Amino acid sequence: MLGGLVSASTEALGGSRFSLLNVLPATVVVTAVVVFARAGAYSPNEPLRFDHVLPEGKRDALAIALFGLAALLCGILLRPFETALVQLLEGYWASPSPIAGLVPATVERHRRRRDDAKTVAEFDFTVPPPGANSTLRELAHHDRRISRVVRMKSRAEKVRDTYPTDDRLAAEHLEAAAQPTDLLPTLLGNVLRRGERVAGDRYGLDMMVVYPRLYPHISDRLESAVARQFELITSTASLSISFGLLSLATTPLLARLDPWSAAPLLAGALSLLAYRGAITASRGHSRLLATVFDLHRFDLAKAMHYELPGNPRAEYELNKDITDFLRPGSVAPLRDHETLESKDFKHPDGA
Repeated sequence: MLGGLVSASTEALGGSRFSLLNVLPATVVVTAVVVFARAGAYSPNEPLRFDHVLPEGKRDALAIALFGLAALLCGILLRPFETALVQLLEGYWASPSPIAGLVPATVERHRRRRDDAKTVAEFDFTVPPPGANSTLRELAHHDRRISRVVRMKSRAEKVRDTYPTDDRLAAEHLEAAAQPTDLLPTLLGNVLRRGERVAGDRYGLDMMVVYPRLYPHISDRLESAVARQFELITSTASLSISFGLLSLATTPLLARLDPWSAAPLLAGALSLLAYRGAITASRGHSRLLATVFDLHRFDLAKAMHYELPGNPRAEYELNKDITDFLRPGSVAPLRDHETLESKDFKHPDGA
């Protein structure tokens, strides 16, 4: 009976995703800190006594039970902040955040990295062909030069394709002082933003505007794949922050100058590993978002009862008009829209 109650409660809170994403990261941090504290790790001159970690008597058993309950409650309370957690690692650092002042420097670093990679990727490296009477050594040297150029351009293209371009800002004639770049301060944020831009911009659709309207039309298999990939991003982002906090919490162990002094370094390495995992998952998420728009972009116009366009140019213009009308802050009625006001509806048969 108790097992069924726990299973039903977990399912109501999100199933296994709830346990992994909410309870596990917080539990790892708190458990590790409590274990090190009870073992005396924070006292540099005392040996570690892990035999003191195990509960002794009813009082310690009660403390463990309360700890488990507290971890569950923390998981429930932190559930609404999952998106904010990912946005923190994406680089949405607005005032009064204490790290908001780092945005200009970090964005400039990513801008230089993107622009340098773009220059290398698009530069025409010309390797002179070998002469007719070239020796075997000269031919081998020529092949090695070509291989180096190919590897260099391949690495540059991979870096370039990690970042969003600023083409949208130029197309919308935005003032440079208002928004100088589309880049974000972190690599994770830039990977996700490029995925958002590539998915819809090719068709004249702003993903952040139209995706909630497009979501009901996504096929079940594709929707499930997108949801799983996003869960993977949030879980690895949560683990990255948790291990980062654990690294800070165990920093005093460096004063012990024994093997346990490596604990904060190990936690920091695990935090970076989880962050890299989130970036890898974000690349897969970007491909899935592009697939959503490739396959379902016509469903938006069809659901709004507009006649489907007959060519790519007409599709792009219609999508731009729909995006502008749906954009947050647009309060003008449909009858006053500059281009949509004159379009005739095409209702489905039987509507």
